[in-house]
Amino acid sequence: MKRDLQLLSVGFAVRTFGAAIYSPFLALFLFSIMHVGYLEIGVIFVGLGALQLPFGLLGGLWTDRIGRRRLIVLSLITEAAFTALLAYAFQVQSLGLGIATAGIAGCILSATGPAFSSYIADWGTGSGRTQAFTWYRISFNAGFAAGVAIGGTLVTFVGFPGAVAISAAIIGVAAIFVLVLMHPSPYDLALQEGKPLAPGGEPAPSKAHSMRESFSLLAGDRPALLTAFGFALVWLTANQWNVTFSLFVHNKLGIPYDILGIGLALNGLIVVVGQFTTTQRVLGIRHTTIAILGGALYVVAYLLLGVAALWMLIPVVIFLVSVTVLTIGENLGSIPTSTLPSNLAPPGEVGAYNGIFGTFMGGSGLAAVFFGGVVLATVANPLMEWVLLVLPAFPGFLLLKYAATRIPIEKDRA
Repeated sequence: MKRDLQLLSVGFAVRTFGAAIYSPFLALFLFSIMHVGYLEIGVIFVGLGALQLPFGLLGGLWTDRIGRRRLIVLSLITEAAFTALLAYAFQVQSLGLGIATAGIAGCILSATGPAFSSYIADWGTGSGRTQAFTWYRISFNAGFAAGVAIGGTLVTFVGFPGAVAISAAIIGVAAIFVLVLMHPSPYDLALQEGKPLAPGGEPAPSKAHSMRESFSLLAGDRPALLTAFGFALVWLTANQWNVTFSLFVHNKLGIPYDILGIGLALNGLIVVVGQFTTTQRVLGIRHTTIAILGGALYVVAYLLLGVAALWMLIPVVIFLVSVTVLTIGENLGSIPTSTLPSNLAPPGEVGAYNGIFGTFMGGSGLAAVFFGGVVLATVANPLMEWVLLVLPAFPGFLLLKYAATRIPIEKDRA
């Protein structure tokens, strides 16, 4: 792997380690300490996510025109600063300040998010690109596993605001690391010279598209939009992991914070140990098929949780089994969602395509939070809760199956 990709992976691992110290426990903090209800938590997360959505698309367009490295550095510096402000908001228990801080920071981070994927895509094509995204994901989950492993304990000893402050300092270290050591990508260098290249060194259009032309390309690319919408439906179910999962496991299965932290750490550990092998075994298979398989494993894992809660059947064991199964699904699903947007992009539009896919996935994530909050607040039967929450995945599977017939095999192949 290229040295600068290694540096990005290390920097992002450090950043994720910092963020994971508090982020998986955020909904629990709002519920238990600030006395925010299930539905209200859903409304807060959905409102913030909706505010951020347009910035993901705009950020993808800016990435193709400003460059990748600049936005990556801006992203990390912004996250460190606003995480520190968030720690203060939680220390004084100001929900309003916390929401405002998260809203502003989220818009900036959404706008800079496509730069990370575009930077990786700049260094190669085909299976080489797939494997580069794999190492990036492994680094992310290594940081995540380490963060959540100590996060539950750290929150207990220093309190939630103290844990968030420590997170801010760690993210700041990641920002300095990337700023000092990581070089511009080949696309960045060519852009500075006025001769942009497509990822992998392929020639880009002699004249960069205007933002209006980029929007027109996106709007007219039916296979890409079908794929993005299919991803969004499948991950409407998968994204229940982000908030609903922890709330359900803690409050309805009775799993304590320390065991929850171990389970979340197990998720990251399985990725670190198994992602590379998973990627190697699916190389050559269609990305759309891999996405369907990954989503199906999420469905199985969530239904297991519902069964365990309905009969209180060895809840800790089923919790850990569920985490294992859904993480294998996550390993599979991360391959197409990280790689296929860049594969489908025309030359010079990688940032834009990552932006539009990120917008679809972001919309899916916030819809999942709201959907999960409504179900937890209104449905009493725990198995029926998960039956409802997995339903969106099935039309997503059908849509991805159809999209596969419209995508050239060389672009859809892992």
